[in-house]
Amino acid sequence: MAGGAIIDSFPPIKVIEHDPVVVIELLCEQLLDGALLDRIERDILEAIKEKKPPLLVICFSQVQHLSSMALRTLLNLRQEIIGRQGQIRLASIRPEIREVFSTTRLDTLFQIHGDTQEALNKIQNWLRLVKPSVKS
Repeated sequence: MAGGAIIDSFPPIKVIEHDPVVVIELLCEQLLDGALLDRIERDILEAIKEKKPPLLVICFSQVQHLSSMALRTLLNLRQEIIGRQGQIRLASIRPEIREVFSTTRLDTLFQIHGDTQEALNKIQNWLRLVKPSVKS
């Protein structure tokens, strides 16, 4: 089976609206393939395109492996969201992947939370404190 057929046969993410926050659940165990990562990035950008500011939580609970390309994708998303005065939070990252964030010092750029609910609470608190007039 061709690589594209595998990528197109299932959704790589699940989008959950917690207005005004968008939660993205990554549904892939491995974030290694460039075409898959491009699709994930496009799908996430589509999910937040109307959000002003974009408020995003990405849940990694199913992710067991990721590549440097996946880290690049996260940095691209961060740049887009921060450029639009938004927030991006990461949640439910396995210890071995958390170590990658620590080793690459990406844990200094991303706020990482133990689970999705904690990330949602923190981003909603930020919204109340910093952007009280923002409406989705």
